[in-house]
Amino acid sequence: MTGADLVVSELIARNVQHLFTLSGNQNLPIFDACIGKDIQLIHTRHEAAAVHMADGWGRLTGKPGVALLTAGPGHCNGIIGLTVAQAAESPLLLISGHSPLRQTGMGAFQELDQVALATPVTKWSRLSTDPRRLGADVAEGLHVAASGRPGPVHLSIPIDLLQTEVSDGCTVEPITDTSIQNLTSAEIEFILDRLQAAQRPVILTGPAMCRGSAWTAIQALESLISIPSFPCESPRGVDDPWLRGAKHLLAQADFVLLLGKKLDFSLRFGDSPAFAESVSFLSIETDNAPLNSNRIDAYLRADPAKIADVLLEAAKARQWPKNEWAHRVKSARGIPIEWLGYRKSDEIPIHPLAICDALQPFLEKNAVFVSDGGEIGQWMQAGLTADVRLINGPSGSIGSSLPMGMAAKLETPNKNVFVFQGDGTFGFHAFEIDTCLRHNLPVIVIVGNDAQWNAEVQLQIRNYGPDRTIACDLLPTRYDKVAKSLGAFGERVVDPNNLSSAVERALKSGLPSVIDVQINGIPAPSF
Repeated sequence: MTGADLVVSELIARNVQHLFTLSGNQNLPIFDACIGKDIQLIHTRHEAAAVHMADGWGRLTGKPGVALLTAGPGHCNGIIGLTVAQAAESPLLLISGHSPLRQTGMGAFQELDQVALATPVTKWSRLSTDPRRLGADVAEGLHVAASGRPGPVHLSIPIDLLQTEVSDGCTVEPITDTSIQNLTSAEIEFILDRLQAAQRPVILTGPAMCRGSAWTAIQALESLISIPSFPCESPRGVDDPWLRGAKHLLAQADFVLLLGKKLDFSLRFGDSPAFAESVSFLSIETDNAPLNSNRIDAYLRADPAKIADVLLEAAKARQWPKNEWAHRVKSARGIPIEWLGYRKSDEIPIHPLAICDALQPFLEKNAVFVSDGGEIGQWMQAGLTADVRLINGPSGSIGSSLPMGMAAKLETPNKNVFVFQGDGTFGFHAFEIDTCLRHNLPVIVIVGNDAQWNAEVQLQIRNYGPDRTIACDLLPTRYDKVAKSLGAFGERVVDPNNLSSAVERALKSGLPSVIDVQINGIPAPSF
């Protein structure tokens, strides 16, 4: 048995089904150890895509996705994926190969301080030093990724440890987390008292609370107590077009319960005009101290995901009358009347809302919505609804949506997965269409093609004037032909009336598909 065998055995014992990876010198021992084992290598065309896939898997399942990269440049290519996962509070374990431990400091091939590189964008970053402890190192990494506030962790394993023969590994002891205690009954009642006493209360949840059982509990709590709750997973925060008209009502809230949501840039640090000067914030999160504590009126340390269920049960013992405030907020979140004309518009180039009108029926048929990108991403997120939704998250990074869509198709093969992105975004990982083909992942990619980096164009116009746009043009590339050249389905759509039928043909093909939609490069919606 080798160190690599210990790694693979522990992953399988922890029910890890896939390694999202790209081959390289220092991770090949793990590749070899996977042969004949109950674990699948999903090998991508770029290391960042592998980490994005692991991120998507973690968000969808609540269990850490595992990425496997090689050393040096391979490890560096994956750092952006860690950044995205950290901001999105996604459980993820990155295992990176590493130069030989015995050659440390000697100028070994691709020798690099990988631990230091990953530390700022992970919860935990380690270098393995004992081949017998490799299984234990993997177990601890998986535990840390999923515990408390979820997030990415990194483990670098020197290749000589992976190749070392070991008689057996160290015993992997069960890991329990006792650092975060449950709230007392008095503290739970205190929270409910504050919610009940407020005239215009709002619940804001962090990224990890916006999915899975945590969000289910939040929705049930909102329904019971008639208090608006909003997921905060967009970098635009209080300016997220998904909020629509409710954005302006946040400034009228007199009490805000932050469930796992940091009072950070996305909430404008709790300052006016985003929030009233007199608003009261109560924060519940896993950290030892909240951000911007000068604006936090009360802070309780607990696991927000567990507290949501406890609050729901305790709230059932009280009377919660329907209130006019909740009705106002719900009404403000409705589709604006002025959008209806754009959704049915025949204009060419195509208005982004016409894409929403054509695609919404498909998203209501057992589908997954995945999106990132600049202005087109914001239009799609504001104009489309789906039961399962993955977006790039608070980092504001673009390029992750196609790999995350691949993870979604892998995790739910019976669902149609629609990936919405701009032409600039598509360029980041276009060749992952090849990965889709090799691993039979027929995602449908809708590319909004306006031949420019439109988010930056709009910023330049706003900040410097319409005659000061520079270095944001792209070629009017036929991305449908790029897909066809790889063996996928591709179609170009110029007329909005042809979009639905193009999607039908893509689905019927059974292939990964790219539908190149010629769009009007207009700014994202604002309210």
